[in-house]
Amino acid sequence: MKYILHAFSYLCILTMAASCDKFTDIHKPFVEGGEIIYAVKPDSVVFIAGKERLLMRLWMENGQNIKNIIVSWNGGADSLVIPMKLKTGRDSIETLLPGLVEKAYSFNIYAVDGFGHRSLTYTQFGATFGDAYAGSLQNRRLKKISLTETEGLLEWFAPAEGMILNEVKFINRRGTDTVVRFPSTEFSVEIDAPGGTAFQYRGLYIPQAEAIDTFATAWASDKLPDFYTIDRSEWEAVSVSDETAGDGGGKDALIDDNLSSYWHSQWGPDIDLPHWAIIDLSTVKNIAYFTVYRRKNNTNSKSVQLYLGNSSDPNGTWTLAGQGAFTSGDMLKIDNTANASGRYLKIYLTDSNNPPFTSIAEIYAYGN
Repeated sequence: MKYILHAFSYLCILTMAASCDKFTDIHKPFVEGGEIIYAVKPDSVVFIAGKERLLMRLWMENGQNIKNIIVSWNGGADSLVIPMKLKTGRDSIETLLPGLVEKAYSFNIYAVDGFGHRSLTYTQFGATFGDAYAGSLQNRRLKKISLTETEGLLEWFAPAEGMILNEVKFINRRGTDTVVRFPSTEFSVEIDAPGGTAFQYRGLYIPQAEAIDTFATAWASDKLPDFYTIDRSEWEAVSVSDETAGDGGGKDALIDDNLSSYWHSQWGPDIDLPHWAIIDLSTVKNIAYFTVYRRKNNTNSKSVQLYLGNSSDPNGTWTLAGQGAFTSGDMLKIDNTANASGRYLKIYLTDSNNPPFTSIAEIYAYGN
């Protein structure tokens, strides 16, 4: 019995030895030449879009022994070797990859340390943009162009996706070439330019968040209106030669922005022509032209003379700015042919189609 146990133990030992030999045979091809040592693999990599180029940002942990980073694309046909000098702990680099045609790319990135050991490969994707993308961009639409006494005002519709900035190019009041740049989140911009000024505008886009290059649309052109309506909010009708306030509203009706009210000359008893009214414009105005409206559906008012001066005295010094006569319709345009200026405006009515009665509804002034 003892003999049998010894024989059985011997056979077990032989079997185990044979099994171990077969197990190690499986691994022999992989350990021939010594143990494989890998360099530290890049921790994370991103590619940020640009115009026919990309910015690579790479992070590594404990990459102080890394000598080079190798980046390849186009199936390995193109590559870039980046010398490295990283610090202990977490560190990063940024590298530009220029000269990339507009398309999507797949990149393979690996590290090589100072001992020649290579890391496992990190695969990442990126896309460049160029003429095809730029050609698809639309300029921002203008909603309204207006002019005030001090500036031009441009109002815009909502921006397209990817638009981050807008630019307006013009010559300002001092004759200087000017470019105003403003965020696309703003829906209006003021420009320091006189009436009739031509301007150009364009939009600037980025194709992706944090893109390193902007893409501009072609310049579009437009112009400010030649004239603006002068603000009348501070105007005051200070005196008249005569009026019938109960008929139309009196002198204040001249500047109440209501064509249904009017200043009517006195009747019952009637007052002979001429009739006049003086308006305080609050400051000296440089006026290009006026529009005068007579009472709706009433043709009594005929000729109108407009004077400008710096005193409200009806018998003071006045300069004839312009004159005209109603024909058909209720509106009369009178140009400031004398280029007169002043703080006070005198409306002088010399005749009538139904003497001695006259009635004026509104008067507006326009500058440039």
